[in-house]
Amino acid sequence: MSLIIRAFIDFDCRDAPLYDGCGGGVGKTYPCGGYPPDKQIIQTFHAGEVINVRFGNAQYGAPGQQDLTPSSNQARHSGGLCEFSVSYDQGKTFGVVGRYHHSCPDIFYDWPVKLPANLPSCENCIFAWSWINAFTTAPEFYMGCADIQIIGRQESVVAVAAANLTPIRIANIPGYPYYHAPGDQFGNTKSDGPNVAEIDTNMASAAGEQDVSFQPMYSLRKRDRLAFRQRFPPPNR
Repeated sequence: MSLIIRAFIDFDCRDAPLYDGCGGGVGKTYPCGGYPPDKQIIQTFHAGEVINVRFGNAQYGAPGQQDLTPSSNQARHSGGLCEFSVSYDQGKTFGVVGRYHHSCPDIFYDWPVKLPANLPSCENCIFAWSWINAFTTAPEFYMGCADIQIIGRQESVVAVAAANLTPIRIANIPGYPYYHAPGDQFGNTKSDGPNVAEIDTNMASAAGEQDVSFQPMYSLRKRDRLAFRQRFPPPNR
């Protein structure tokens, strides 16, 4: 099942990471690229429903563009950590409902995500995808959002904490640490797709537990660490 993206279409920076300067200034910002919420186009999902997420790339699919082949450069940067989440407070907090390691994202596959059966109902909440890639010349954090409606529990609950969801992993943007996500051997080309065990975990609604696969990238050369700190100074405490 496909998702309707936010109605503000940024053709130049659609595939760009947050805070990379695309379009001028700091570029797209957290959360959801800084794009305005869509109050008119809302898809409805039921708690417990499975969403088969598909990825795209601005270089493929339009008339006159090159054909997508398994050896095409789809800029997946050796995969990384993909998390799928929901927000009940318009992006202030996000709770994980699905997670894939290493090979995500990849245009050739569906990435199944199950909305937990205990999710509260909402008239306008956010379904989000965030990605910390495995290989790149600079630290990056990607995020895309869709405005949706969820039919679930009828209690008056507006916080994802009520569904026992853990926060998404945020890194490589101002105020957050530099993290390295493990990847795979496929680089920018077609991968093996989602791991069967991780699909099972997502279908069991168990992917929202705390992820322990991440390790801080302490192995960066001193010059790279200084460059990162200059770009993303730590927040004032």
